[in-house]
Amino acid sequence: MKANLADAEGLVLECVELYVPKKLEHLSEIFTFLRKKLSERQQGVPQAVPIDGFSIYEVDGAFYGEHVYQERTLVIRILFKRAASEDGKSIREKIRALGAEIASTVALTEEEFWICHYPQGVVIFRAENHEDRDV
Repeated sequence: MKANLADAEGLVLECVELYVPKKLEHLSEIFTFLRKKLSERQQGVPQAVPIDGFSIYEVDGAFYGEHVYQERTLVIRILFKRAASEDGKSIREKIRALGAEIASTVALTEEEFWICHYPQGVVIFRAENHEDRDV
């Protein structure tokens, strides 16, 4: 494999991570929500925040709220491409829109949930015999 640096030039992914208590209802709801967003994007349905990928994992920890919560937490990592024309303010607005969408569809009963934001640089690796494709 080799890095295709031409593909990576100008490509910036925004990475947001959501932290919600691990409950079966959240796991099922968030997975359904994210798969629906990907499916709608593939079908060309306009979205306020189209996503380019996601992963879900869990961590153990403690968090301060109304009291100290010691619980297993779902971390949902969501990636979306940042257009060259988008500035920090437009990205923050997208993250707020994504948070509002999740709060109104997935984490309805939670006191709060957290979103962390990490801009990412990307280098794409492909097998040398793999056909080129748009990223």
